[in-house]
Amino acid sequence: MSVLAIVNQKGGVGKTTTAVTLAHGFALHGKRVLLIDLDSQGNVADCLGLPEGGDLYDLLSPRKETDPELLIQNVAVDSGRPGLDVIRSDKTTAMLKQMLAGDDFKVYRLQDALEYSTYDLVILDCAPSVDLLQTAAIVAAYYVLVPTRLDQLAMKGVRDVLKSMKTVEGRIRREIRLAGILPTFYDRVTSESYLQLKHLAKAFGSQVLPPIPTDTQCRVASRHGKTLWEFAQNSRALRGYVHEDGERIGGYKEVLGRIQGIAVGGTGL
Repeated sequence: MSVLAIVNQKGGVGKTTTAVTLAHGFALHGKRVLLIDLDSQGNVADCLGLPEGGDLYDLLSPRKETDPELLIQNVAVDSGRPGLDVIRSDKTTAMLKQMLAGDDFKVYRLQDALEYSTYDLVILDCAPSVDLLQTAAIVAAYYVLVPTRLDQLAMKGVRDVLKSMKTVEGRIRREIRLAGILPTFYDRVTSESYLQLKHLAKAFGSQVLPPIPTDTQCRVASRHGKTLWEFAQNSRALRGYVHEDGERIGGYKEVLGRIQGIAVGGTGL
């Protein structure tokens, strides 16, 4: 099993779109995937056309006394898509955080809950805030993916995540690898996006993944409760953009292949 946390302490960077798109993409390529929503807004369920639910509360509540080997199996919900299960979040997540506040082992609860998971890949969609669930996600993760908008504050947000990773590594004494920094909302016709992408690449080098173009189909697909793979297979966000030399660059299809080689094992998507 591999665990991939999708983290940025800033909102509006495309974390949930990235989490849902990658999770369904890996499932379509034969992986057994569990997608866990750690944000009380419950956007993962909305994006997949599922009713809201407090599965995360059921998974991590300290009052639950369930056989740990059966916990994930009993809590995870079928997304209606082969190979993809979901643990949803809702307003009960705020209650969960209050309950866990006095738990000395709170940041290890997610890691412990995943110990008996039989999935090939677990993807953690984190809320845009520095809280105990985000720390718990980094503790549980083997890899972290950092989506970021291409604006002047982008590098600060990325550096904050990298700093959090180092802090957690010091506590758990285990390496957490960076799966990549993912530029989102890339608009290649504006000089600002291009310049910020250059600055990001200069600062972080090969850790920067191919960009995800700005695409209204992401919002429309979400409104219909569909993933991009279902709703808009030819969308720019999936397929990237065509460079002036004719090469297609970026998009979630290319990123999926990169993450496959880094965090899931194997290639050939």
